[in-house]
Amino acid sequence: MRIASAAYAVLAGLALAGDARAEPLNYDYAYLSHQQVHVNGESFRNSTLGAYYELGKHLHVFGSYGDAGAYGNPAWKNSRALRAGLGARINLGDDTLVALEGAVVRARFDRPTGERVEDTGVAAIAEIRHRFLPWLEGIASVSRSDVLGRHSGEFVAGPVFHVNDLLALGVLYRRNEGHSGVEVTARWYY
Repeated sequence: MRIASAAYAVLAGLALAGDARAEPLNYDYAYLSHQQVHVNGESFRNSTLGAYYELGKHLHVFGSYGDAGAYGNPAWKNSRALRAGLGARINLGDDTLVALEGAVVRARFDRPTGERVEDTGVAAIAEIRHRFLPWLEGIASVSRSDVLGRHSGEFVAGPVFHVNDLLALGVLYRRNEGHSGVEVTARWYY
């Protein structure tokens, strides 16, 4: 929790340091996120690189590559996931956005026994984003995935600070069945 507190303080300072103006709520950005997950008293770290791209006013595509801990067991070694999907969104005024997304997930894990396991599964995501101030956005999402025959749900929520028109930084709480953690994310808008 000290990492999360320090990250919040740094991000809040960055957001307050400049006269940042938020981009309109959209899905035209690339991101890099780093997560720290706790399972049975142990801590595991992983990173994900991804991007979103808008296709007109109400559709977007997305993809990511990174650790597959959210789809299996975060303690399994050499886990990787490739995710690609399509989303639909509705703007509720200028400051609120609701999105529904579906994705195909290709995941690979090395079990503690040394056996390599691979699977292609699916994920469904519902997300709400709300801009509280020109430089402060809040995000909450729920997802359900079926990968490796394992049905899992995840809840994610937290603030995203818009440093300027091109950069936003966020700290998100993640809760999956059996484990929780903190994610620090950076977005680059295009």
